[in-house]
Amino acid sequence: MTRACQLVRDVVPTLSFERTVARRYVHRQSIAEVFLTDCAELSEPNRFAFAAQWPRRHGFYRAKDGRFDPMMLAETLRQAAIYLAHTRYRVPLNGRFIMQNMHVRAELDALRVGLSAADVTADTTLSGLVYRGEMLTSFRIELRCWLADRDIGSASGVAMAFPPSAYTRARWGAPGPRTPGPAQCGPAIAPALVGQVDERDVVLGRQTVRGEWELRVDVTHPVLFDHPLDHLPGMLLLEVLRQGAFAALEVPDAHLESIDVVFHRFAELDQRATVRVPILDEDPLSVRAVIRQAGADIATGQVRLARL
Repeated sequence: MTRACQLVRDVVPTLSFERTVARRYVHRQSIAEVFLTDCAELSEPNRFAFAAQWPRRHGFYRAKDGRFDPMMLAETLRQAAIYLAHTRYRVPLNGRFIMQNMHVRAELDALRVGLSAADVTADTTLSGLVYRGEMLTSFRIELRCWLADRDIGSASGVAMAFPPSAYTRARWGAPGPRTPGPAQCGPAIAPALVGQVDERDVVLGRQTVRGEWELRVDVTHPVLFDHPLDHLPGMLLLEVLRQGAFAALEVPDAHLESIDVVFHRFAELDQRATVRVPILDEDPLSVRAVIRQAGADIATGQVRLARL
């Protein structure tokens, strides 16, 4: 066992799964969407152990073939980054966050759903901390997660924190804020093509050419838009990449094994966006994809699927 693993094992008995952390610390409106339940500092600087609980039947990130959805690793990462910034690094509660990139690797055989909700523990490391004055403005976060003493995967990314005035400048630039118009939410493609059962959970709309679809943005979705936003959230863009891989490769029954995404700029709610998913001849279950809007790349990513 590595020293990192031992550090987490030493504090696991003290972690609580009795109740979730305050929803304000993870920027969620619905208590049901809060996964984190506890956090403890480890002896090494900028290292923490987290407790999180995943429900057996989530409303959107549904289990498949008796395995938890690997996207729960990504959402746990997102919540851990925001929680630590607020509670351990004094980022004010009105601070705004964006992820510059995210990387998720799942150990699919270890993600089996048991007879109760999953009590997940995570070894968490922050590095590359950047401050402006006394405020933390950028950091890298890495999670290694366990379930019942089994390694279930990892998630990492770079997060940026903004005070309200800096966020306004970064978000809108010189012209200043504007009120977005209606979201682009056209008809969904058939749910079965992307591993879904309800068209309300489909984020791909009309197919424009082979391997390219319009994004379908439903701002009433209770998970992807848990609370009002002025841009397309990162978790929505991750889901676009995943569903794009399912559709392009025609394997809706496959599982997400890994996903890597770089977010290049804010994505507008009310402007048409597309995802293009070319198939890689050298790997029949991997794709590289790009999400574009107004002639610019919004996000680029690579998705690898697995068939079990």
